[in-house]
Amino acid sequence: MGRKTKVALSVGAAGAAAWAASKAIIRPNARPGKKALHFEGPVVIQQLTDVTAIEQQAAEAASLGVHGFALDVKLTAHEEIILVTNQHPDPPHCLLKEMLTRYPHLLFIIRIADSPDTYEGSLMPSKLWKLLEECEAQEQVAVISHYDEQVDRFNLYTQHMAAVGAGVTELKQAYAAYTSRFGHLYHPRTDFFVLAGKIGPFQPASEGFIQFLNKLNISVYVEKYETDDIIKLAQAGISGFITNSPEATMAQLDMLLEH
Repeated sequence: MGRKTKVALSVGAAGAAAWAASKAIIRPNARPGKKALHFEGPVVIQQLTDVTAIEQQAAEAASLGVHGFALDVKLTAHEEIILVTNQHPDPPHCLLKEMLTRYPHLLFIIRIADSPDTYEGSLMPSKLWKLLEECEAQEQVAVISHYDEQVDRFNLYTQHMAAVGAGVTELKQAYAAYTSRFGHLYHPRTDFFVLAGKIGPFQPASEGFIQFLNKLNISVYVEKYETDDIIKLAQAGISGFITNSPEATMAQLDMLLEH
């Protein structure tokens, strides 16, 4: 056996020993439970997409028995928080406050659309928390953003009282931890994940990743999923479905309950 081979074996043995030692000593820290996310079984969340007729869309979804709404918000120049979509970047003003007041019994998954680098985005975390306090909706909402910095800044104002979701960076970190041998070293900073699409060639909405997050008391929601996957995802431990077609999703879940 050559010298290089002996060195390689020694390094490999040392790495394995370090992994075993870290796993024996370090225990994953589960997230504390948040009331807003506490449901029995998978929930169905209506994605509000038509801000030009949002009252009608919300009312129809509520009549079907959805558990809540998912919506994007931004701050106006007059410091009002309004609902927006990609199709209507400058929609008629539909105030978040009005929706929270109208549906106090439903969960709101609120996505902050404003970049933290803009003036409005810099104000949004504090303005949003102030609005939730005013509406007494602190335990009615779960806040998420594509920008991890917005989630972190919102947490500073809430002192970790409200439920917050993972941004893009946190999602990638969690998935990297899951696919490595050092998943036990991952310390989550958020209470829920929304999985949609792929991370490179990988599909994060898998049974293994969902269960990895569930063990950390992290709720997992999916959007942009195939109807054929609903039962499989529900059996994997998914927390909820964000959808434009709640009726079809609820029908699939009803079939699962019947069997």
